[in-house]
Amino acid sequence: MKFSAISACMLISRASAHEHPGRIFEAKAGKEHKEEDNLFSKTAKAKATKAVSTKAFKAAKDPEKTSLSDGATATATSGSGGGLNSMPTSIAGFDNSIRLLRREGIIDEIPKSLCEKLRGTDEAPAKRGKNVILVVGDGMGWEMIRAGAIAKQVITELEAMGVDVKDGATGDVAAAAKRAFAGRTLSDYYTEGKGSGLSFQDLPNFHVMTATSPLIGQPKDGNHYGPARSFLGKVDEHDNGMAELLTDAQDNPLVFDPRDVLQGGNLVMWDDVKGGMYPWDENYFNAANGFPVDPSFDPEFIMQHAIDSANSASAYATGVKTGVNMMGVDLYERQVRNILEEALSCDKSGGIMTSVPLLHATPAAFVTHTNYRKNKHQLQDGFKETQPTWAMGTCQSRYQPSEELKQSMVNGSLVSSHTFLHQDPEVLAENFYDSIQDKDPDNGDHVLACFGGQYSSGRNEDGDDLSNMPYRGLDSSYLGRWCGKGIFDKDADDVTLNITPNSTICDHFPEEELKNVPVMSEHVKEALKFLGKDDDGFFLMYEQGDIDWAAHANHLDDLLGAMLDIDDSVTEIMKWIDNNGGYEKNVLYVTADHDHYLTLLPHFPEVVANMIIDGISHNITPESNTEVNAWSEAILAGRHNDNSMSQTEHLKDFSTWTDEEVQNVAHFFGPHGSGGNGWGSHSTRPIVIHHGGDDGCLEALVGKGYRVLGREVEGAADKLDQVHVHACMMKALFGL
Repeated sequence: MKFSAISACMLISRASAHEHPGRIFEAKAGKEHKEEDNLFSKTAKAKATKAVSTKAFKAAKDPEKTSLSDGATATATSGSGGGLNSMPTSIAGFDNSIRLLRREGIIDEIPKSLCEKLRGTDEAPAKRGKNVILVVGDGMGWEMIRAGAIAKQVITELEAMGVDVKDGATGDVAAAAKRAFAGRTLSDYYTEGKGSGLSFQDLPNFHVMTATSPLIGQPKDGNHYGPARSFLGKVDEHDNGMAELLTDAQDNPLVFDPRDVLQGGNLVMWDDVKGGMYPWDENYFNAANGFPVDPSFDPEFIMQHAIDSANSASAYATGVKTGVNMMGVDLYERQVRNILEEALSCDKSGGIMTSVPLLHATPAAFVTHTNYRKNKHQLQDGFKETQPTWAMGTCQSRYQPSEELKQSMVNGSLVSSHTFLHQDPEVLAENFYDSIQDKDPDNGDHVLACFGGQYSSGRNEDGDDLSNMPYRGLDSSYLGRWCGKGIFDKDADDVTLNITPNSTICDHFPEEELKNVPVMSEHVKEALKFLGKDDDGFFLMYEQGDIDWAAHANHLDDLLGAMLDIDDSVTEIMKWIDNNGGYEKNVLYVTADHDHYLTLLPHFPEVVANMIIDGISHNITPESNTEVNAWSEAILAGRHNDNSMSQTEHLKDFSTWTDEEVQNVAHFFGPHGSGGNGWGSHSTRPIVIHHGGDDGCLEALVGKGYRVLGREVEGAADKLDQVHVHACMMKALFGL
């Protein structure tokens, strides 16, 4: 398979070892690096060593033998690449987190096996390692955190004044509350940095982090997300590894180029000048507030080639960069072991939990290996093979364990070791987990809990099964929100000409079912209670996935409710840590997988307060909202090829909020001037991470680079990258 066109954004081809040092090498490993990589699964190793096309390869090499490790001496050889699930020896090089830690001097040596320090030797006693808890607020950018932190503080202050958050207030109570918040602005809370107001903002450490994504081949139309493409082509067209390697015009396999896409490379790198040094850069707010914007700053920069939740979560799970829509595999679609699998292999427990479908991108990255996030059988096969100790989420569509596997837990081969729980109208939320109280991971017990989907009578606005846990809303009522997709006026070619709002007040989850569904913090509490019984420790990934879903819909009422959920859940985690050895025995990371494009206006605190006081907090999302992805619609209309207007001006044509409504709700999505709901997508803006118990590991990696397929990637000034988090989680979990 070849690309029909080779663009400036494509990978460079092999020319010479001098020009492109990732050419073809045989690594002569240094003595200290002869350890087992523990990175590729047995299946991937077996596939990589199969015979391949002689036209493309003269010989197939084991990836471990051809990879460049620290201290290796490289010698150029000849040959070319091709064949199913194989790769030229030049690009079989890869890094892993253990070598990264050793290279940066964070660990003194690489153990002979990952479990060595946990099990002990004659010379050294066993070292338990720490429990590792990773909390991912999907799409939870810095501005989302600030919105949630301010909303919580407003709610706390209003409740102390006697205001009912659900119903509001009247008379003297309402008048006094409105006087207290008159003129309240963002400056009365915080305008930069770590901030305060949410539970995890009390953690001692805080860093900014890039969420960079590889870009293979031609960009998507309008540069809308990175392309879902590996070195084997479009990932939705085949299973893992089942395609020929892509080649250039000279029939040479493409070679990863670690430079920025704007320099002809294959990584979407961050630019401090165009996008600002930090996510709170004043230029994001200056235009909306009537102040001049630095001419070198580009408000549309963060809207190009965004990462998605799949390859972002995969970086946390594996420490390896991969492409959009890909999870648990590298850019050649070779399986890469994840931290949960490593925990299980060392007799620890491993769990995932989420407020959205169980095998949606973020949780699935920790239990599956798939080149395409919608590949049902690869998702379900991966879950079946991994068998996490704890798994909880909604079970809807393709994003859930197979019916066969669930049935085996009820009356089949797994009935003695697995407990399958699901939403049931006969079981109240407070009794949902009663049957697992005597279960213990040390006895081989596992738990799977399903909600929504086929287990709920509710349907979403498209008539499909409910795919996420109940939206809480700013007032925490779980009821009464604006919903509506909008009415689309299209021409004969299905191009959108106009969008008319058609919102109505609705309940996201059936009111009568709320009594059967525990709130997210209760799920988290039960997960910790269960996993905490494992004498060898555990890894847990908890995702608040509906932050992202609300941001896609430009729906701040839903988003703020999800922020309150993650705040309550992290409160439970921090309580559990305090009661179970503190941060000497546990480490907690709270972060995001990517950002969106939310901007708060200065009077946001006063607006939130007044809406709560008036009992109309659902109006923080305007009635005119249509949950439209403005740039997707613009691309379908061919606007990405129309240079007579800016991208921001095109977006405005597909937005439905008025300028007055933007002021009324004191926020907007997308760049200033695009309309209040003028985006609906991810962005490349750096995210933040709050953490405790890390013992200085992340601090030591600030500004450091990393490797992709053996090629050195330059670090970002004063920032971490997601692969660094994986490295530090591995260090803590395995006592390295």
